[in-house]
Amino acid sequence: LTLLKCLNYQTADVFNFEETVYSHHMSPVATKHCLVAVGTRGPKVQLCDLKSGSCSHILQGHRQEILAVSWSPRYEYILATASADSRVKLWDVRKASGCLITLDQHNGKKSQAAESANTAHNGKVNGLCFTSDGLHLLTVGTDDRMRLWNSSNGENTLVRDFRSPTFWIYIKEMDL
Repeated sequence: LTLLKCLNYQTADVFNFEETVYSHHMSPVATKHCLVAVGTRGPKVQLCDLKSGSCSHILQGHRQEILAVSWSPRYEYILATASADSRVKLWDVRKASGCLITLDQHNGKKSQAAESANTAHNGKVNGLCFTSDGLHLLTVGTDDRMRLWNSSNGENTLVRDFRSPTFWIYIKEMDL
């Protein structure tokens, strides 16, 4: 990951990773930190501190590669991560334990086998983003589903199938 100075495009800092980088994101609202979240082929999320020039934190809890990361536009310390392990996690990066919640597509209501417990999708989760107000998190997966989550309580509020003709009408209406 190479950071460039905006005015003269010279290298400001370089962060080296042992694994291939799949995703990175810098908080749009942070005032108290300059962290870049980085998702790699490994199961850990790395937080790179632009002030110190070092990787300051490692978030552990996923079992496979991290395919997407996104900071909340509402709370500067809240980070969402998506993984090939079918899980989406919300983190408070100020806390040692870190993980606040692992999103569950069944909202805790379905009797589940251990391997599908607390999974956001039935397959890899390869994209996520917060709504502009930060109240919801939108995820997409290789199960051809898009899910909308309440970002404060983790409730799965909407499921859409990409293969359905009504999906594209819905997206147009939402102006996404």
